[in-house]
Amino acid sequence: MTKRVKPRSRPSQKQERKTNWLLMGGIIGVGVITLFALLAFSLQSPGAPTPVPTPGPSLVMQNYCEQNPDNCMANGSADAPVTIVEISDYGCGHCKNFNLGTGQILKTQYVDNGQVRWFTVPYALSGQFGDLPTAPSANAAMCAAEQGAFEPYHLALFENQSTNAFNTEAGFMSAAAALNLDTEAFQSCLDEGRYNDIVLQNVREANNAGVNSTPSFFINGQLIRGNAPIENFQQVIEAELNS
Repeated sequence: MTKRVKPRSRPSQKQERKTNWLLMGGIIGVGVITLFALLAFSLQSPGAPTPVPTPGPSLVMQNYCEQNPDNCMANGSADAPVTIVEISDYGCGHCKNFNLGTGQILKTQYVDNGQVRWFTVPYALSGQFGDLPTAPSANAAMCAAEQGAFEPYHLALFENQSTNAFNTEAGFMSAAAALNLDTEAFQSCLDEGRYNDIVLQNVREANNAGVNSTPSFFINGQLIRGNAPIENFQQVIEAELNS
């Protein structure tokens, strides 16, 4: 008697679908793992690093001052091998400390002996609402320059910074009188705001050159930000003198 073979049952449609999803999930999982492995390998593989551009010397402000002698206050020999351009704000505490300390030493050491020409750019930082609160001080400094007194007046404005005379017309007039300026001519200059447009032009030019804080300095185009230790300035100046 022939034995009947029981036919093998086929998997149901539901089981096939489940099997297909498991297979697809496995393939996707392997692909993801492979992708991350290749990415990790590429990051660890030796190779040339992506170069990071380093800003080079910029002569924008130096050229600006040389081409606009009425906009920048020059001190020192025009033939000096090193040029420093200083951008300071009369309300800036670090600018005050620099000008009453390090700046005086550097000028004695390098400007007085003809090695450095020093440009000071009358400038004003933007205030909370986008205005230029110390622009009147910069204008007053340029009014004093009309009478050949920029340097002492420049320092007087910084000395007034922590007093009630700071950035006020009364303070401007008091400083002018203390320096024996023609106060009537000085008052007329203040009243006109004679140099407001030049101050605005200086601000735009300095900002375009990358100045966004004070004090900022360009030493033969090399930028130094802030009231750095005097050795930092001396090192750059000496390197330029010896180049």
